[in-house]
Amino acid sequence: MKRWITTVIQLKVKNLEFFDYSWANGTFNIPTSIYTCNSLVYLKLSTVTMSTVKSVSLPSLRVLKLSAVKFADHLDLETLISGCTALETLVISYFDRFEVLRVCSQSLLSFTHVAQKRYFTHVGHKCLAEEDLSIVIDAPRLEYLKLSDHQTASFIIKNSGSLVAVDINVVFNLSFGFDPRDLPKRSMIGNFLVGISCVKNMTISSITLEVIYDYLRCEPLPLFRNLSFLRVKFYNYSLKMLPTFLESCPNLKSLVLGSTKKQNMKEISMFSGPGPQGFLSSLEYVEIKVPLKGVVVEIMKLVGYFLEKSTILKKLTLCLDDSRKTGEPFIRKELLTIPRISTSCQVLVL
Repeated sequence: MKRWITTVIQLKVKNLEFFDYSWANGTFNIPTSIYTCNSLVYLKLSTVTMSTVKSVSLPSLRVLKLSAVKFADHLDLETLISGCTALETLVISYFDRFEVLRVCSQSLLSFTHVAQKRYFTHVGHKCLAEEDLSIVIDAPRLEYLKLSDHQTASFIIKNSGSLVAVDINVVFNLSFGFDPRDLPKRSMIGNFLVGISCVKNMTISSITLEVIYDYLRCEPLPLFRNLSFLRVKFYNYSLKMLPTFLESCPNLKSLVLGSTKKQNMKEISMFSGPGPQGFLSSLEYVEIKVPLKGVVVEIMKLVGYFLEKSTILKKLTLCLDDSRKTGEPFIRKELLTIPRISTSCQVLVL
């Protein structure tokens, strides 16, 4: 295999994907010649071990995807990233955990990080507690950021003024709950939220919103003035945190709630109060996806909240899964009884 990789590199390959099916042994090392391939534009490596080198020169590489790739230490990965001077897209998933991962790039436009699910990590001969893990992102041209990681304790985003869209599913390693006495953690979460507050498009998990809800008991949220589209993915959490978060989104136009998987919808009663007003005055489109386990009455409370509070709502779409199709006639009948503050609002049941 090494000879094959070396040969294609010598032939000035532009696109290279390699997956080692012998990952269980962890024996295959990528040849060092790959680090100086001037022709490479796209590189995807899965379940391989990277050799240690002092320098990297991949001047044409635009896309780098690494899945379950082993590095000797974080410096090797950082050297690889810094040697890709034209890099625009970086995807790192299921990699060996390091105390610090720094993603520093002047050219990077898109960064995706997905962590593997495990409870502890070995670094060298010591067991690294998850609270020691940190990711630092310094990419002034970055437009898209996706983070899916329940282990890393600290996320630091520098020079985030170009961010347009984020997909966030993190808990800052707060598996034992938020401690308001932990001032460094509070400061880090606050700085993280400020770092993503300029985006126009956000996808966020309800698990992350739970952390933000706890954080709000100690510190105010920054305003997400540019946010026009918000998608909230719900898992096994209630919706209690949603209205408070939406108060910080004064120009939100489109909201999508739900999940493609069957989940539990718990507290809908919180929508019966006055709720936030700022976002409702700008909201134009709401889509509620309901493979959510919950009685029809709870779902209708959620629908009613938006119909009664959204002054310029143009369309509300309720997407039912197959198990709820039998209740569709009842839902349509109930919709006729809900007052709508927006006279031009169209309601669709799919």
